[in-house]
Amino acid sequence: MRSLRKSIEKYYLSIFMVSTCSMAVILFIVVQYFTQSQIDHEILTFTNDLIHFLDNPANESIAIIGKRNYSFQIFEKNKTYASFNVTENIPVKKEGFYTYGFNRVYLIHDGDYKIVVSRNIADQIFFISILGVILAVTVMGLFFVVKRFGSRLTYRLIKPIEEIGKQMIDISKGHARRIEVELTSRETYELQSQINMALEKLNSIMDQLREFASSISHQLRNPLATIKAQLEVTMSRPESYSLKNDLNAIMRNVEKMIQITSGLLLIARAKHQSENAFEEEDLSTVVLEAVEQNMQRFPDVEFVLEIPAGVRSRCISELLFHAFANLIENACKYTDKNKPVYVGLSEKDSFVEFFVSNHASPIPLEDRKKIFERFYRASNAKGDGLGLGLAIVKAIADLHHAKVEYVFNGLNTFFFTLPK
Repeated sequence: MRSLRKSIEKYYLSIFMVSTCSMAVILFIVVQYFTQSQIDHEILTFTNDLIHFLDNPANESIAIIGKRNYSFQIFEKNKTYASFNVTENIPVKKEGFYTYGFNRVYLIHDGDYKIVVSRNIADQIFFISILGVILAVTVMGLFFVVKRFGSRLTYRLIKPIEEIGKQMIDISKGHARRIEVELTSRETYELQSQINMALEKLNSIMDQLREFASSISHQLRNPLATIKAQLEVTMSRPESYSLKNDLNAIMRNVEKMIQITSGLLLIARAKHQSENAFEEEDLSTVVLEAVEQNMQRFPDVEFVLEIPAGVRSRCISELLFHAFANLIENACKYTDKNKPVYVGLSEKDSFVEFFVSNHASPIPLEDRKKIFERFYRASNAKGDGLGLGLAIVKAIADLHHAKVEYVFNGLNTFFFTLPK
């Protein structure tokens, strides 16, 4: 397959040759035309002098000094009446101008006279020939000059693309992670920037996949090991009095594995979901559904709601439901006994803000930067949670270009702010 550099060289050399040759041919034709027109004009002037002499030979004269390139014959009734400098017989053709050998001939009838005037144009033919040779040599010389300098310019312009190709091969082999080439043009800079941005995104995705696989492997290993051990113990016992308890323990570990898998898959979906799936949704309804779900799970918790109707935003409602439900669930889990959980939704000029608050001990300062990491649990965490809830919330917030943050102002409050 022909390289891009060779294709470009062939393209611009073809255009150069066609345009240069066309201009050379046009110049050659124009010079030849004006040269011949000048000669024809001089012949006509000389012929008019002859005609004036024939009309009035007594009072007219013919200036033939310096006319060594001219010759003429005047015929009267097909007989030679007068002639000058005739060295060869020039065939008489139709009336007007024509070229014979190295002579430009003009034939005209004037009454009983037939006048044949010729001029030797060998010098003009030689000049035109030399001009043609000069033009041909000039075109060929320009061709080689353009080819040489064009090749160097093309090499300089194409070199970054070739370097990008070579570096991409190294990247595919794992020897590099970024493209670095000589920036010879704005287009090269943009190409390098876009490729590096794509590579960074690809590397980020690969890192996330590796982290995801590592998390799956690490988090599922413990439940599986526990299930295996419990099954081995159960199978070794001759009595079955504790079989139900063992199976219940196995069931709890299975449920834990299901929750881990579901949580990780939900994070992966949020990280790689397309914004093309966004639709105009009623967030008031989404928040109320999340509250209702937690009311059923925590019937002893009192809820104080500030949720106006008709608050709307472009989003994926299913994912926002999971985010709101997780935040409300955490608030219900950790709220002080007999203290309410506050859930609110408000609409500003360009954004919508959801919040949930409870009465409880604040999250320790050293834990606040890590609470959105997967499988991280704060030092004051209760129960046997998985540490995925807030990581899911963060992934969903990032998808919606939203901001999620924790604030303690007498109450533990999580704010979820997303654009309309």
